[in-house]
Amino acid sequence: MTVSEAPTRGELSAATAWSQRVRRVGGFIQLAFAAFWLVRGSLSIGRGTGSALIGGIVVIVVAVLVYAIRVTSGTGQRPTSPDAKRIERSVNGATVIELVASFALPVIVSLAGHSDWILPSIAITIGPLLLWLDHLVHIPRYRPVGWLLTIGPFILVATMSGTALAAITGLAAGILMLGTATAGFQDLSNLRPSSRRRAPDSGEDHGLNDAQPDSGPSHDGHTVRVR
Repeated sequence: MTVSEAPTRGELSAATAWSQRVRRVGGFIQLAFAAFWLVRGSLSIGRGTGSALIGGIVVIVVAVLVYAIRVTSGTGQRPTSPDAKRIERSVNGATVIELVASFALPVIVSLAGHSDWILPSIAITIGPLLLWLDHLVHIPRYRPVGWLLTIGPFILVATMSGTALAAITGLAAGILMLGTATAGFQDLSNLRPSSRRRAPDSGEDHGLNDAQPDSGPSHDGHTVRVR
């Protein structure tokens, strides 16, 4: 009978390792989708204001991307333990289901004659994925965002239509994804060891040896101080 071994001291558990990987790899995916959502929502607003928003969005997304590459380097490595493989299969399976649903639902609502529901139908598929990832690898931040992306589109569809629905859905979903990705990158930056560590104190480095006087014998047998 095979018994899975507990993580040794300094070794991450499978769930913790995958939590970091989801924050990093998933964060880059979320950043890409955030750019799509924000641009799509901006295009629905109008040429003048929308173009200005897109320019600002590009600057922000590029800045976050550069920050993420810099601060997450060396984190989120793919774990290979048996427990990690099980989690990986679950993460990949949930991601595939979300991708299939994100293509199928827009087709369904479009064929039903509700083309303005396309963006909300895509947003709905992201929410359950985030909720499942939180359950699987414990990323509490994903929980409220997941519920907002699951329930919010229904509320928007019930209260809006047309251009307003597309604009609000795109901008709201984009902001949520951008904030979630950025926060995940920040989490990982706090896990990186400091690139510069203070050298341990030593008498030679800090002149402490000079503070200890040497001693030498006197002619009368008593010890005298010599500076």
